[in-house]
Amino acid sequence: MTSTEDGRESETVISVAKVGKLRPEPTGGREWVSTSRGLWIAGYILLMALVALRLPLTRKYLNANVPADVRSEIGDDRLLSLSMTVGTVLFFLVYAVIIALYFSLAAFLDKRVIPGKSVIAGRFKIGSFFVIAILATIPVNLFSVVFGVIQPRDVPGYWAYFPSMAVLALAIFYRHWREFSTGRKILVVLSAIGLATIVAIG
Repeated sequence: MTSTEDGRESETVISVAKVGKLRPEPTGGREWVSTSRGLWIAGYILLMALVALRLPLTRKYLNANVPADVRSEIGDDRLLSLSMTVGTVLFFLVYAVIIALYFSLAAFLDKRVIPGKSVIAGRFKIGSFFVIAILATIPVNLFSVVFGVIQPRDVPGYWAYFPSMAVLALAIFYRHWREFSTGRKILVVLSAIGLATIVAIG
């Protein structure tokens, strides 16, 4: 009888162990959810398209700021034009890398600082720092293309736009961070303004 009972008890322990393997206990770790990758890619492509449209303005700006002594040393206008073209292409490539790094920083903050997300069109998750990154880059370049402004920072209200835009984005997503501690709320505001100001300074 004892051996039979021991055998049944062993079978029960083994079956419980197998069930435990099939249904692991959920971890208590926090799940970090970022803005949908498709939105980041679409935002990057749109921004670089606007930058490409700004290249004639950039080339004009570079040509206008060539020192007179350098212009006289080169002498040949065709060579000068070629150098301006090379400079414009290099500007575009460097800017593409810088924007990729900027979006990577924004995506990191979007994932870590305010994990809460809103959903648009029933499938795309969108976070506050994504909105800040987009509003800090695309409208400025769009304004430059539409109005032919080489240096948008010369436009009145340029410096006020970035911090106010960041605060507005945080206000829209306030329900996602209103229950944070005071210290973390300060971190949220400083991170948002800092992310927007990077573009203004650059």
